[in-house]
Amino acid sequence: MKNIVSFSLIAAGFVLAAPGLSAKAASAGSVDFGSFAATGNGQVVEVKLEPALIKFAAKIAAVKEPEAAELLKNIEHVRVNVVELDETNTADATARIAAVRTQLESAGWAPTVSVRDPKKGDDVVVYIKTGADDCIEGIVVTVIEDKKQAVFVNVVGSIRPEQLAELGKRLDIDVLKRPELKTAKAPVAQP
Repeated sequence: MKNIVSFSLIAAGFVLAAPGLSAKAASAGSVDFGSFAATGNGQVVEVKLEPALIKFAAKIAAVKEPEAAELLKNIEHVRVNVVELDETNTADATARIAAVRTQLESAGWAPTVSVRDPKKGDDVVVYIKTGADDCIEGIVVTVIEDKKQAVFVNVVGSIRPEQLAELGKRLDIDVLKRPELKTAKAPVAQP
């Protein structure tokens, strides 16, 4: 659970060390979470990694990280919002997560991972949007952690299935690190 929640900081640091990205107008993998305002004593953290910033950092980092360069060359952008919850915004954040999940499922996104722990108040769902060529066009992570923070993550681009394990390793998302998520190789024909 903590690995997914810490995604915001890891994603920001990792993508800044990644290769350049190409911008597209409105991608099928892009999700609008809306805007968030700090309420009460709660903080709001927003990380938006757009192509220009990432492209600049990529030129510096590509020499030392060629695997990362290959992995992320088709990522368009990353957006992360972390909202600290208190009595003034918990209901709104919970309702917004429910609305985003409903929107994603009605638009054909596949909920691939769900973790719910009522004792701790943890509720995590990871969605994947696939394209016609079986590439992943977008990943959305929605989290309520320990009833203390809400996290919304959207990674947009074109990720091949065999790259998921590497993405999980780079972004420290345990559920994506599983080797069975890699595309199986076709068997070699026997004479």
